[in-house]
Amino acid sequence: MNFTVERPAAFYALLLLIPFLIFDFKRFSKLLTSFVTENDYNLSQSLFARFKRCFYLRTLARVLAYVMLVFAYAGISWGTAAVPAQKSGCSVSFVFDISHSMEALDAPGHMSRLEAAANYADELLNKMTGASVSVVLAKGEATVAVPSTEDFEAVRSMLVSLSPKLMTSKGSSLGSGIRTALNSFPSQTSQAAFIWLFTDGEETDTSLSSALLEAVKYGVPVAIIGFGSEREIPVLAGDGQTSVNTALRTEAIQKTLAYVQKHSPRKDSDATTFLVSYVDASEVGSAFKLLNSIKPVAKIGQTSLVYEIQAIPRTTFFLTLAIIFFALSFILGELTIKVKKASAASLLMIFMLTSCSGKFSDGAKLLEGKLDWNRKDYQGAIADFLSVAQSAEERQDSETQQYALFNLASTYLMQDENEAAVKRFDQIAPDAPDNIRFALYYNSGIIAHRNGNFKGAAQLFKQALEIDSGNINAKINLELSMQEDVIQSRSKSSQMSPVTENQEEPSALESAIYSVLRENDQKQWKNRQQDSAESSALDY
Repeated sequence: MNFTVERPAAFYALLLLIPFLIFDFKRFSKLLTSFVTENDYNLSQSLFARFKRCFYLRTLARVLAYVMLVFAYAGISWGTAAVPAQKSGCSVSFVFDISHSMEALDAPGHMSRLEAAANYADELLNKMTGASVSVVLAKGEATVAVPSTEDFEAVRSMLVSLSPKLMTSKGSSLGSGIRTALNSFPSQTSQAAFIWLFTDGEETDTSLSSALLEAVKYGVPVAIIGFGSEREIPVLAGDGQTSVNTALRTEAIQKTLAYVQKHSPRKDSDATTFLVSYVDASEVGSAFKLLNSIKPVAKIGQTSLVYEIQAIPRTTFFLTLAIIFFALSFILGELTIKVKKASAASLLMIFMLTSCSGKFSDGAKLLEGKLDWNRKDYQGAIADFLSVAQSAEERQDSETQQYALFNLASTYLMQDENEAAVKRFDQIAPDAPDNIRFALYYNSGIIAHRNGNFKGAAQLFKQALEIDSGNINAKINLELSMQEDVIQSRSKSSQMSPVTENQEEPSALESAIYSVLRENDQKQWKNRQQDSAESSALDY
């Protein structure tokens, strides 16, 4: 059961029921005191019992109406539905440390660390087609030099001019660079965010660890790329006179990453290890590691429509109940209803409100996985969904297990791990809920289409339409798959068709047409010869 609450603070409004009930009961007590007299005591006793019963039922109905309004405003959701989601690439923020220590000449080829970082970034750009890139400069402070763009020439123009003179602030604050990069990503975007920090690890304010923890909290992977030699080398400070020793602080960076993993707000250490990492630029294959980290979401020129499972909001349901209970409060206040029937109705309503209170543990885990999925933290989402699937299997909760398996397969599909996705789809039972089976056939059709199995894709989209015949996306994909299948079949048949020779004599009409065509061809050939004699240029 995928149970979520959008605004849990709204439940504090239920405390207002306490003063309301105190006031209402006191007013009712005064009303009875003034109504009952000694002269008509017997009559008053019968009226008292009736009024008391009506008062309690009316109060209960109004309290329930208010509770339903609070629940509606709180944004309670349960149950799930298949919702289309679009995947569209990634956005990488290049954060360059331009402090004076980056001017040390200990990079390969007797280059400065900053020059080596610029060349390294330029080589990365050659392999990042389809991604968008921004540039952040970090010194004592940080600023966005190039906003997120797919125009890599604008980024390269900034790379050739990197220098500590671009900023007047003193010191080295790597944490401010990461925070500025985090704030540069749009709040509403379908792109996955990544931060690559080019630095030697020298910092003056020790803000790197707190900034990395903040990035982990938002699920944004940060890769620190080290430049320079671990051997101390002198370099001039910002005043141009003071000489200080500097080096690649690999050990300090490793300690910072260990601190982040220990104090990470995330419970899964594997996901934290994926979110913060360090590579030495001089290592063989370091660039491959970086490019491989964005590979699952940086397919060149491709977008995919997949279906994900999301909780169904129940605001309308609670508003309807609020209206019903409010109307009942007037009816119950006027009619005499047996207490047993009223109690049974109250118990039935309590059962309705609490029947979905079970399975909260797995529901919370599904919600956590869904939040990780929305933050593009697919490793964390996979861990959550696997945990729910195993727990549901142990409890023999087939329904929850089906939802967990589908979410797990959808996560694999978002990472382009089609084989793993198909394996999980095959584990979903044939009697799974309709929304899961629809999304199963739909996403399996996408995988089959990607693999060139157009006939199989068409069959899968047909099965999806048998469940939801009104889905436009499935209809469009079915038509496209059928057309691709026809084109593929024609291509194969044309390659396999034998050359046949007609042994029959041509008819008189065919001979006449052939003669005319031959004369026209001869005339055209003569005209072409004349044209070619006049001009030596070939006409294509």
